[in-house]
Amino acid sequence: MVYLDYAWKILFVVVFFGLCIFVHELGHLLVALWRGLYVERFSVGFGKKIWGVTHRGVEYVVSWLPFGGYVALPQLDPTEVPHTATGEPLPIPSAGSRALTAAAGPLANVVFGFALATVTWGIGLYEPAPATECAVRDVPQILPLYEQGLKTGDTVIAVEGREVKGPWEQVSKGLDCSQTPLALRVRRKAQTLELAYRPTPNPEYAAGLRSGDRIVAVDGQGFRRGWEELSEMIVLSTDDLTLTIEREGEGRRDITYTPARNPLTEGLGYPFFTVISPTEVAYVQPGSPAAVAGFRKGDRLLQVNGQVLVDKDMFVDTVKASAGAPLDIVVLRDGTEMTLAGIRARPAADETGTVYRIGLTLQAPFVLGHPTPWAQCLDVLERTKRTLGSLVAPVTGRKSLVRVGHMSGPLGILGMIWIKIVTEGIRGGLSIIIMVTFSLALFNLLPIPVLDGGHILYSGIEAVIRRRLPTKLVSVLQYAFAYSLIALMLYITFRDVQRIPKFWRAYTGPSEPEAPAATTSPPAAPAAAGEAGAK
Repeated sequence: MVYLDYAWKILFVVVFFGLCIFVHELGHLLVALWRGLYVERFSVGFGKKIWGVTHRGVEYVVSWLPFGGYVALPQLDPTEVPHTATGEPLPIPSAGSRALTAAAGPLANVVFGFALATVTWGIGLYEPAPATECAVRDVPQILPLYEQGLKTGDTVIAVEGREVKGPWEQVSKGLDCSQTPLALRVRRKAQTLELAYRPTPNPEYAAGLRSGDRIVAVDGQGFRRGWEELSEMIVLSTDDLTLTIEREGEGRRDITYTPARNPLTEGLGYPFFTVISPTEVAYVQPGSPAAVAGFRKGDRLLQVNGQVLVDKDMFVDTVKASAGAPLDIVVLRDGTEMTLAGIRARPAADETGTVYRIGLTLQAPFVLGHPTPWAQCLDVLERTKRTLGSLVAPVTGRKSLVRVGHMSGPLGILGMIWIKIVTEGIRGGLSIIIMVTFSLALFNLLPIPVLDGGHILYSGIEAVIRRRLPTKLVSVLQYAFAYSLIALMLYITFRDVQRIPKFWRAYTGPSEPEAPAATTSPPAAPAAAGEAGAK
């Protein structure tokens, strides 16, 4: 049964991810045939041909790599007089026909996205429980930065002579900046080191954010999906960030600060403060202590060893501090409270040293919503707008911590689809596929040479000036942007490879939540939708 479970998930990822690209290329094919353009080949998949047939001059083939496909349209090439593969010259089609053929791919993605969104409208999607404010649980005074001799993997065993034990990001939570530098005693493998460490103040605390504050807006804009939307808005903010808060007895006020790079989320401006939020089980790792104890997906965590839980960070800290001692955990399941007793966390090694885990992936509670297809499309548009705005901010003289390296390419998207299927089933997988296909359409409509938007731009200019663009100029643009796009995709893929351990820990059910990487890698990830078909 385990193998069957793996099999359908792998099949889902391959089929639906491939469909996003296949549908895109199919759109090009159908409109090209309608407009009378010459089509050399339409391939399902990439690589070496497995099977093929020629029908009405078009070679239809199935290739070995089942990730989408491509359509060969030599008449879309704007650099020279088009030719067939055998060297026969082809007529230059009208600008209108070329523009329609280029636009058909993105349009097909939009249609496909709306079709899938109609399905999810009916069956529902798991969404964060509605929340228009977030109550702050804790705001650390200093940033957990590894610098001045402190390295990732070090275990801090004493601060100013006071014994402690744990990684710096955990120990630093209870420290302040009143005394600098701090005398740290650190264990690094078999060595014990003495370090004089000068802490960096946390700008969130310095700006006046405190425990108990309720955040109601970011840069004057409210939110509806609680912490998930709030943290995304903070990550994708530009320039100085303004939080609107409400404080007991003081009313509403604004605090403004420049977000700091969070080393736990690839240097993005992910918040260092934590908020109070209910916690439920998203995934139970097979064979783990949690699985043996009887945890189920959807269990709401209420108490651990008699303490009322306010959020997942508190639960994670308690599990880590247990060092294998028995834990009694109270959960809410189907409206009934029950106690799962005597759970012992197992030691595991990660980049920070030895940690204790019980095999749960945790998340904020979700509800089954039924957003309309139009609402789902608008959500992708809004996320893409925020992402692109953050990426181009430095070009326009504004500040942003989001960089190209934070984006996800095909490999990263495959990983996100997999995690969504593991934690939310088919509904979660479809939600990512809808995002990918809409993003693919948006990305390819950008007016950049070698993308569909570039072909549309060329056709529009030619329609206005009533002649072909200079071949040398177009050739230079095509090659320059083609090589740039290839370099960009290679770089993003390299970054995706570096994230594989994080995806693996998320899949194997770490007891600590993984901080998002774009819905901390930028969620719309338009670069993931790079042009896959050969034009």
